[in-house]
Amino acid sequence: MIPEQREAMDEIVGKIRSGRMTRRTFLERAVAIGLSSTAAVSLLEACGGTTNTTGGNGATTNVTWQSEHDASGTYQSLVDTFNKLNNGVHVTYTNGPTDTGQLLTIFTTMLRARSNSYDVMSMDIIWPPEFGANGWTAPISTTQWPTSERANYLPGPIQGCTYNGQLWAAPLRTDVGLIYYRTDLIPTPPNSWNDLVSMAKSVSPSKVKYGYLWQGAQYEGLVCDFVEVLYGYGGNVLDPANPKSVTVNSPAAQQALAEMVSWVGTISPAAVTTFKEEDARTSWQNGDAAFMRNWPYAYSLGQDPTSSKIVGKYDVHPMLYGGSNTVGHSNIGGWQLGINAYSKVTDAAWTFVHYMLSSAAQTSLATGASTLSTLESIYTDPTVLAKVPFFAKVPDIVKQALPRPVSPFYPDISNAIQQRIHDALTKASTVPAALSALQSDLQAIVSK
Repeated sequence: MIPEQREAMDEIVGKIRSGRMTRRTFLERAVAIGLSSTAAVSLLEACGGTTNTTGGNGATTNVTWQSEHDASGTYQSLVDTFNKLNNGVHVTYTNGPTDTGQLLTIFTTMLRARSNSYDVMSMDIIWPPEFGANGWTAPISTTQWPTSERANYLPGPIQGCTYNGQLWAAPLRTDVGLIYYRTDLIPTPPNSWNDLVSMAKSVSPSKVKYGYLWQGAQYEGLVCDFVEVLYGYGGNVLDPANPKSVTVNSPAAQQALAEMVSWVGTISPAAVTTFKEEDARTSWQNGDAAFMRNWPYAYSLGQDPTSSKIVGKYDVHPMLYGGSNTVGHSNIGGWQLGINAYSKVTDAAWTFVHYMLSSAAQTSLATGASTLSTLESIYTDPTVLAKVPFFAKVPDIVKQALPRPVSPFYPDISNAIQQRIHDALTKASTVPAALSALQSDLQAIVSK
């Protein structure tokens, strides 16, 4: 929602509340602004434009939420449920782009202009320190979210939202990379990358079009895929003990990147260098592949008989290892809810954020979108395990998961990794040349 849309919405909300606009005109204007007809009716009801007034007097605060991409529709369902609570807050929801880089651009453009186009922002796990350091998000105090409540949530995501001793976002859901495999084709999952390649070749193209689908486009997802293979071979981008020391041009990295390059055009389609999460998931659900790397959200979508051809024919497995290693490491992902520091309705925004952290909302996210909860009790909830049985495996996977490079210069580091790794995958550069260039790029970045 751009500032002009927000101003127009505030205008019509004010007029309908004061009785200076008819219901029909309100709905026409709301749709013209860009709301769906359903959202317009919901907003009208929340504003007291029908007999369903809030608190008896129609006094409602409108909060806007821009999320990351949700293909399951669960976010919209949760917003609808929240809006029916009649608690004086109405949320207008916008689903985000599939490219997290695009979402980051939307937010940074808005925040640098000190705009309040969106009150609540979905934030990747790598963003809270930058947003907090810039004063872009409102800190969450222990008065709002007591320490006793926070103790019920996974400590890792909370730590990821913390910078300089303050919490700058609320941990909505965590994420780890998973290996999906077709149980009707591959009865025993692979443990190493060599295992996956051998198994993929044994069934592709004889029984299935592709062996392995993953995210090879030049965007943030490629960084996630690359570090998972790199960690599995025992390598690192930066020295964990010294973030000023770049270690990416190592024998382990040479092996890891050579492994990834070897997949392109063999067990993976040549077009995998343009694939993002949804490209891989769509092809996977069509029954095109034996293996896929993706996030947990793809699990529940693949079990939908109206859109998936592989219902009941797959499972998930922890990330794989390579070389002399014996342990794989998923990349830690996840999404947080930050409150725009320039919002004029921060208290109302927190009311919605707090609802999204509730057991009811977290259960809906787990069963409806198979996203990993930050609320620890979800992983032993019989209702959740019946719907998403792989949640029983999650605690062990999370224990082995590792973050992307930790640095205050992460955006520049990510861009350099995306470019150099993609150059190698598309054969625009050799593996040694790509890693040598990346080493130089990163050394210049961390030496600032």
